[in-house]
Order: sequence, then C-alpha cells, then structure tokens
Amino acid sequence: MLNNHPKVPFSVNKWVYVLNSISIICIVGSIIYIVFAYQHLSDTIPIHFNTQGDADNWGSKNTVFIMPGITIILFVGIYFLSKFPHFYNYTVEVTEENAPRIYTEANLFMTIINLEIVLIFTLASVDITGDFLGVWFVGVVFGVPLVTLVVFALRLAQLK
Repeated sequence: MLNNHPKVPFSVNKWVYVLNSISIICIVGSIIYIVFAYQHLSDTIPIHFNTQGDADNWGSKNTVFIMPGITIILFVGIYFLSKFPHFYNYTVEVTEENAPRIYTEANLFMTIINLEIVLIFTLASVDITGDFLGVWFVGVVFGVPLVTLVVFALRLAQLK
C-alpha cells in the first residue's frame, strides 16, 4: 500500500552530485582494476571466505565480474529510487510545508547509502585474492550503514 505523502518539488543538495560522481568513479575504477588483474588470475580463484579469512569456496576466475555487475544494478536502482522520496516511509509526519526539506534530506540519505553500498562492493570486488579484507569488513558492512541510518533519523526528527 502506497503512502499519501505530498508530491512536491525539492532541492537537491550539492553533495548529491559529488557523492554520485564518487560512486561512478569507484564502479569504473573497480572494473578497470578487475580487467587488468584478470589476466594474472589462476583459472580457479577463491570466491568466498570464512570469518577467519580463509577461502572456503572456489570458482572460475570469470566470477570476478559478478560483483561489479551487482554493484551497477544496485547503484542504478537506488539512484532512481532517490529521485522519488515521496514514496518513502518516514518516522515524522510529512506535510506540504515540511516535505521539501524532508525530501531533500531523504535524497541525500539515499545517495550516501548508495555510496556506502558501492564502496563495500568495490572493496569486495578488488579483493580478488582475499588478502585485504578480514573480519573487520563484516563490522563495516553492518556498522557504517547503521550509523548513517541513525544520524539521518536524528536529523529528520529535527526537520519535522
């Protein structure tokens, strides 16, 4: 069931353009890195690691292209979703008066979450051999977006 938030124009924060540009640079950079690293990979590579960082699943070196593909799909999906903040659920009441401020903040929030997802997938993509990422990465994957969510929930409460 769709909510009935007002559909009003909102301004786009200047940081949205910067953060989206960084996301695109990360995606392109990871693809370039993978293309150049591909020729140096063995035919079978580790594709999953346990909590100690040891490889526990192996696959074809062609699987290195899956992560950038998923990253592109997620980036594009969230990018377009960020353009329609009147579809989101909010913890505050959205009125005609406060909607432009709330939508601008929500648009920035989605852009930051999008960048965080791109960065997480980029790190996972370029760590082809599993030498870089460790247990700390699990904390980053869950912790960083959670902190972002809490910060923006508090900011949203101030805007109501």
